[in-house]
Amino acid sequence: MQEIIDKVAAAAGIDAATARRAAAIVLDLIIREAPADKTRRLFSALPGANDLAKEGAGGGGLFGALGGNLGAAYGKLKDAGLDTEQMRAAGQTLLASAREAAGEETVDDIVKSIPGLSKLV
Repeated sequence: MQEIIDKVAAAAGIDAATARRAAAIVLDLIIREAPADKTRRLFSALPGANDLAKEGAGGGGLFGALGGNLGAAYGKLKDAGLDTEQMRAAGQTLLASAREAAGEETVDDIVKSIPGLSKLV
C-alpha cells in the first residue's frame, strides 16, 4: 500500500500522511457502499487495504448528514485539507492502482455501485 500512497501523494501534490488519510477514507467508503463480493476481490488484491480502510472510518460531520457515506467521505477529505482537484487526483490515482491490481471490471463495478463517486474521482 505504501507504493500506492506515494503515487497518490505525488499525483495530488500532498504529503504522504495526507495521501494515506485520503486513501483510507476512499477505501472506507468502498467497504461501506460497494457490493461485498467486489470489495473482497479488490481488497484481496491490495494487501493492507483492509487495515488502511479502518483508519478512514468515523466522522463525516455535516457533509455526512447531508450526503450519506459519500457526503461523509467528501467532508473527511475536505477536513484532511484536500481541495476538489486534489480529491479527484487522489481518487483517480488510487483507483488506477486498484484497476492494475484487481482488474478494470471489478473497480468499474465498484465505482458504478456508489452513486456520485464517479463525479468525485
